[in-house]
Amino acid sequence: MIWTSGAGRRARTLLPVIGLLGGFGGMAACSDDDLFNVVIPVVTPVVTTFKDSTFNFTTLHTFAMPDTVIHFNVTATPDITRQFDAVALNQVRQDLLARGYTQVAAGAGTTPDFTVLVGASSSVNYNAFASYSWFGVWGFYPGWAWYAPGFDTSWGIVFPWFPVVGNVAYARGTLVVTIIPSVSVNPLDKTIRAVWAGVATSLLDGLITDATIITAIDAMFAQSPYLTATP
Repeated sequence: MIWTSGAGRRARTLLPVIGLLGGFGGMAACSDDDLFNVVIPVVTPVVTTFKDSTFNFTTLHTFAMPDTVIHFNVTATPDITRQFDAVALNQVRQDLLARGYTQVAAGAGTTPDFTVLVGASSSVNYNAFASYSWFGVWGFYPGWAWYAPGFDTSWGIVFPWFPVVGNVAYARGTLVVTIIPSVSVNPLDKTIRAVWAGVATSLLDGLITDATIITAIDAMFAQSPYLTATP
C-alpha cells in the first residue's frame, strides 16, 4: 500500500492515473508540503488525503455520521461488495474518537461541528471531487435536520482542491471519506464545503480483508495529524 498526501492548492497532480502503467511499480511522494506527480497501477492500493489549507481544524470537536456507506454509480456496473461496509464505518468512527472527537446524534436541536461521509465507487471511473447534487445521495440521513430551513436536491458541494487537481478517474472500489463542517453551509450559493477527504483507491475491488480496510483508513489519519480535537 502506498501513502501520499496533498493539501489544497499545494497538490499539483492528483493520483492515480488509472491503468496506464499496469506493469510498472508505483511511485509516491509524501507530506502536505510536497508537490507530486504520481502514476500507479490499478492493482496497487493508494491512500491519499486532501485538505483545505485555509480552514482552521482546531474549531472541530463534535461529529455526526450516517450509518451507511454510499456506493456511487451502482447502476454503471454490478455493485461492489458490502461485506466490509460496517468495518469501514467503525474504523472511521474509532479513529475520530481516538483523536479526541465526540460523536453526537445529529438532528433538530443538535448541530455537530462536522459531518463525516463514507462512500465507495461502484463504477470503473469515478470523479470524486466534482460538485454534484449531494442531498439527492445523502438526503436519507435524518441528521441533516439541524439545518433550517433544510437542504434539498438543488444544493451542491464544493471541494476546494478541485480547481487544482481537476477531473480524476478513480478506479472501481475506491473508498472516499469526507469531512464537511457545519459552518461551511452557504445558503446564498446553496452549497456545502468539504475541508478534508481521504481516498483509498481500489480498496474494495480485489483481495480484501478486515485488516486491509482498517490499515487504509488508519493511513488516512496518519497523514492528517491536524485532525485532532483540541481542548
